[in-house]
Amino acid sequence: MNDCISESYIRDAVGQGKCLSVRRFDCLPSTNRFLCEKAKRGMPEGLVVIAEHQTEGYGRYGRAFCSPEGTGLYMSILLRPEGTPEISLLITTAAAVAVSEAIEELTGRRCGIKWVNDLILDGKKVCGILTEGALCADSARLDYAVLGIGINVTEPIGGFPAEIRDVAGALLEAPEAGFRNRLATAILHRFFEYYRQLEKRTFFDGYRQRLFFLGKQVSILRTGQEIAKAIALDVDRDFRLLVRYDDGRVEALSSGEIGIKT
Repeated sequence: MNDCISESYIRDAVGQGKCLSVRRFDCLPSTNRFLCEKAKRGMPEGLVVIAEHQTEGYGRYGRAFCSPEGTGLYMSILLRPEGTPEISLLITTAAAVAVSEAIEELTGRRCGIKWVNDLILDGKKVCGILTEGALCADSARLDYAVLGIGINVTEPIGGFPAEIRDVAGALLEAPEAGFRNRLATAILHRFFEYYRQLEKRTFFDGYRQRLFFLGKQVSILRTGQEIAKAIALDVDRDFRLLVRYDDGRVEALSSGEIGIKT
């Protein structure tokens, strides 16, 4: 089954002006780390890097992200948005909607979003999104942002590692010819549409509609440790999660993560 990733296919399908270049690697320690180094050396916005395999893939708080060869889409995009670090949350949420829409188009299955950056399919995590950035040396504005997207397209041979087997899922039961090329193209097309008008938040409704846990009890986590329980009420226009604690107090969370009991 030929599901090889093609630089030329993705670049041509997305179209000129949306991403400057696409580079594919057989293996990288981390696509995000690779682009962060390029960004520090002045690489302009628009470089997309895709690896068949990552040896040191990671997510939030440096957690390892399983990236076996040939079974996933491990992609990072170099961006140079104008704004303060808070715009990183808009990049992450825009990407979550773009990836969800692409998955839904190609698989016919509805994606859920677990605030703020995980995509859920049939109760299992199939995608993680991580935006990293750095400030300009002489101001509080962003110098660059690197958007990383890791998707489990199929399960690796032998299944996922034991430590994530109960929570990780995949888009397909078996490889499908050209699927990862079509998936990457669909994601990039949608993401850049949203990115060009990021401040308008045109993806807000799409994000909110996919939050499957609203109205339910969640665990509020900091660096993976539970600090409180609350009811998830909604998200505001800045994508902060509104929660209500047992004492009636309402808080808008702009960072951290949540645990959901299924």
